[in-house]
Amino acid sequence: MMLSTNKNNILLVSILFVLIGIFLRIYQLNFENYWLDEMTSFWVADPNLSLKDTLTRSNDFHTPPIFDLFLKKYLELFSYDPEIARHVSFFFGILSIPFLGILSYTISKNNSFLLSILLISINIYLIKYSQVTRPYTFVFLLSTINLIFYYKIIFTDFNFSKKIFFFILFIIFSVITFSTHPFTFILLFSQIFYSIYSFLLFKKKNYLFFLSVPFILIIYLLINYNYLISQLSQNEYIFSHENWKFYYNYYFSRFFGSKIMGLVYLSTLIFLIIHFRKKIFLTYNNYLLLIIIFLFSYIIPLFYGFIKMPILTDRYIVFVLIPIFILISSLIFEINNKKLKTFLLIFVLVPTIINNYIEIEHREITHPEFTKFLKSIEKNEFKNLAVYGSTRELKLVENYVKMLKEFKNKKFKLYNINNIPKDEKMLWVICYEPLVGFDCTLPNNKENEWNLVTTKKNHLLNSRLFKINN
Repeated sequence: MMLSTNKNNILLVSILFVLIGIFLRIYQLNFENYWLDEMTSFWVADPNLSLKDTLTRSNDFHTPPIFDLFLKKYLELFSYDPEIARHVSFFFGILSIPFLGILSYTISKNNSFLLSILLISINIYLIKYSQVTRPYTFVFLLSTINLIFYYKIIFTDFNFSKKIFFFILFIIFSVITFSTHPFTFILLFSQIFYSIYSFLLFKKKNYLFFLSVPFILIIYLLINYNYLISQLSQNEYIFSHENWKFYYNYYFSRFFGSKIMGLVYLSTLIFLIIHFRKKIFLTYNNYLLLIIIFLFSYIIPLFYGFIKMPILTDRYIVFVLIPIFILISSLIFEINNKKLKTFLLIFVLVPTIINNYIEIEHREITHPEFTKFLKSIEKNEFKNLAVYGSTRELKLVENYVKMLKEFKNKKFKLYNINNIPKDEKMLWVICYEPLVGFDCTLPNNKENEWNLVTTKKNHLLNSRLFKINN
């Protein structure tokens, strides 16, 4: 009876922590408008396009198509609406919470999985990425599932039929995971390194894993060959080399909301690894793979950046949060000293909760305020609009603006800035400042013929009403 009661309590606590995660992700779900990367996903996933056209658009912007195909199907079932599109990332963000708990329990076999669930539920970084139409919560979820099945095929004693079942699932989810983002191959490199290390030091023979590798690579290449070639052929990227500040922070300030919070989590992680260094590095255990994933997530992209071009940024290694959460949770529970264990729990959780309150209740606008601008002129007699920006991204912004409820409900008209009807005399020109290097000066031919009437400033937008003299 006592054991049953304890299990029920654990289940209730798990459900409570998951519900907290759901609430924090649904709260302020559409707090902001889209930024440019979201507009790209929304444009690619247009449900009115054929599959071929969707794949062509995805290839044009060098993005893996799998997330966009999920998004396209969801929008096809419901509506081609920017707010509805965010449901997809939200859904994957929610699923990540219990799956991380499953992975944590698979590794530690104790109640530390509850702390893992709580840490992911209240993580501000994953909360915010659950509220944008981008694939990063999808990447995180699939990376977690990939690791669950990896541990299943190397650590558990099943009968032959179950081993084959998990072997097949590991191959399937590995291919899907690696198809979401090329950086997820870091998981495979880590698994290979760990399996070789375990064989050399502990004589552990992970036959099923090594057998799976050629199957995974062959299937991946058959599906993603063109995408992979296009990625490897790129010689320029949008990122620059990391400055010296990166090497004492490692994006922890971004992952956890502030420099102070980054220091809290990084120092806790380093302390725990040092404290349990003999157990982690000198015995056969479940934690070493997590350490390898953590290290490889930085070493491999930095090395590639050194020999070819910089490619590292925080969102590309979102899966590095998996080992961070689980190592902190599991290793804190490994501590026998109750005072030290209590101190570390307070040291991590109290500032995290305080920081979350500040981040959420005093959240600042970081995206362009298209909706706010449209609402500000909805009673204006002039409702003709045009977007000013570079040709490549212009279609993304135009498509997004046309799909906003405020645009459709108030009968605005959107024209291409290079094709304004001659009978139009008044026009709002919306300049999305990052697209033009924050220089919203119109071309000379338009500056001479268009007279500025008024200007409205919103975050990242400079919108001006012009009188056109034809």
